Amino acid sequence: MKWRCFANISDERVESTGTRRGSCVDSSLRYLLVTPLVLLSSLAFAGDKPASCELVGKSVVSRSSSGLAQVSNLGDIQITCSAPARPYSWGESRSPLKIATVAHQVLPDGSRKLVPSETNQTGGSYATEVESVFFHFHIPLEPAERDAEANRLLAKMEKSMPSEQVTEEAHQRALERLREFVYQHRVGRFEVECRILDGDRVTGVAVVELEVLFKGRFSDAGLPGFSPA
Repeated sequence: MKWRCFANISDERVESTGTRRGSCVDSSLRYLLVTPLVLLSSLAFAGDKPASCELVGKSVVSRSSSGLAQVSNLGDIQITCSAPARPYSWGESRSPLKIATVAHQVLPDGSRKLVPSETNQTGGSYATEVESVFFHFHIPLEPAERDAEANRLLAKMEKSMPSEQVTEEAHQRALERLREFVYQHRVGRFEVECRILDGDRVTGVAVVELEVLFKGRFSDAGLPGFSPA
């Protein structure tokens, strides 16, 4: 004797047969267990609109033979990230999206090294379907390299000062101030994970790959308006 089994799945009546009554129970249970997973997966894929991030055109000074974007170690690195727009109700007040970055340097052997990174959010935009975040990205020098740049610049500035003003105390005080102003990116190839945030919630993640080329020293460019005194 065969048992006929029925299960309603997504408003569709499904029929199966079994030689034992228990097989009907097993079959129905399988439908009940699998169906929610299928529906959840469909919803997840339907709403899966990935975020995107890209370097602003004027930040790119050249491209490698493989097409990798190359930027200057002395220039601004500007990035725009976009994600599907949040639902909006008329009159609603809410905070703009924010950005957080995690940077890895890609070493010659292919391994990846976590390095510090900084962002300065400069603005954003909102459209019916897309929200965007604009920011400057910075990969600071190693502390020793930063101090060396500050020392080089200060030495140049002290040459033009009366010798009686160049005291050890004044030197150290000026050096501390200069360290904060050294703006020179670390050289190398990097992968930058950009996380788009709605408050503390991550709404999208995208990766920007770039190579920072050596184009000069911060100490050669100087710091307009800075006084070591």
